Amino acid sequence: MPLGIALAPVALALGYLAHTVGLSWWLMGLMSAVVYAGPSQFIAMGLVATGAATPAIVATTFVVNLRYTLFAASLAPHMRDAPGWRLAPLAHGLADGSYAITIDHAREHPESPRKDLYLLGSFIVSFGIWVPGSVLGVLAGDVLPATLAFGLGFATPAVFIALLVPFVRDRVSLVVMLVAGLGTVVGNEYLPTGAGPLVAIVAASILGGALLSRRAPR
Repeated sequence: MPLGIALAPVALALGYLAHTVGLSWWLMGLMSAVVYAGPSQFIAMGLVATGAATPAIVATTFVVNLRYTLFAASLAPHMRDAPGWRLAPLAHGLADGSYAITIDHAREHPESPRKDLYLLGSFIVSFGIWVPGSVLGVLAGDVLPATLAFGLGFATPAVFIALLVPFVRDRVSLVVMLVAGLGTVVGNEYLPTGAGPLVAIVAASILGGALLSRRAPR
């Protein structure tokens, strides 16, 4: 429940951002239900605002969402007693917040059976707030007071700052962050619309992997 409450203002901010780029409420609701990945949805809205081509939007969000494969791999050992038919819908519900509280629960209670039910409960609460919240943000876009609208507009960079800062723990992560950020700025200036973030993400990831492999003991 606390996770769901925390998602409410973020969903409203996403909906308001969708309103500013001209997306209809039903299209925002469909995107939130089908994609169901906050960070990539924010990135997609930013790319739509810049007039990026559809292939660039799809490719960039695909790269951003690749982290969910790692989330699923780390949860897999804790889901061995889950019915096989349930794993596919649960994979769709494996968002950042749900993963964080589920892996924490799994590590604190390794003896507890059926941890898939814990993930399922988190998914139901989060999904039930995320989709309607993003739709409400679109519908409320025209009637929001100017001050509140400004705050929701700032929510986009604030969300990514909050997601990013906890992961900047050493020199490698700092280098990756700087390369990705500066690469995006330069790419937006000199590359086709929407290609900057994609190139920056790939370049920063390769550099980070290379630095980690050099630092790892042989």
